Amino acid sequence: MTVTETVFIVLEVLGTIAFAVSGAMVALQRRLDGFGVLFLGLTTALGGGCLRDVLLGRIPSAMFSHPLYAVVALATALTVFLLAYCRRTGFFGHLEQIDRVNNIFDALGLGVFTVIGVRTCVAMGFGQNAFLCIFLGLITGVGGGVLRDMMSREIPMVLCRRIYALASIFGGAVYFLLQHLIPESAAALIGILLIFLTRMLATRYRWSLPRIGENEPKEQP
Repeated sequence: MTVTETVFIVLEVLGTIAFAVSGAMVALQRRLDGFGVLFLGLTTALGGGCLRDVLLGRIPSAMFSHPLYAVVALATALTVFLLAYCRRTGFFGHLEQIDRVNNIFDALGLGVFTVIGVRTCVAMGFGQNAFLCIFLGLITGVGGGVLRDMMSREIPMVLCRRIYALASIFGGAVYFLLQHLIPESAAALIGILLIFLTRMLATRYRWSLPRIGENEPKEQP
């Protein structure tokens, strides 16, 4: 196993843990039971990769051919549930702080899986199709979160959270361009860091795309 392959395995495990934590914490905030916490943790961590593999015709999905990631996701979600259960008297009194932590893990997972999605598409022989590679990076990064939010009856974060999909597209495009110019592991780390920092800055400074609010003035006939 090469150093680059080792780096990407570590990154994928790290991203799995980050998204599993994010999914489990959303499940806890929605007052789901233990199974719901495990299921949303698993779905958030691996759902995007499954959608990517279906679009690429990669059957069965990596989730089933490499069960390590499913085990890591379930173990992580179970750990979050047990920690919350042991501290359940104070858990729901700190939802604002929990949401901040959840945002950090979600941004990290978004960065890792966007880059993994682009790399997978290139490895499947589509390296000359920049649009497809970046699009599948986006699907890998946001797909699990979309499934999580839909199952918890929320508007998907990618449609309303500050600079979410754009951060994924930006980081995925940078990784796609840099992988031909510098060592692949360095390109991956740069792409992940750009996505993570963009999400953190968007949260800190409330960067948002324009939207029409309830108090927008109506056009006169």
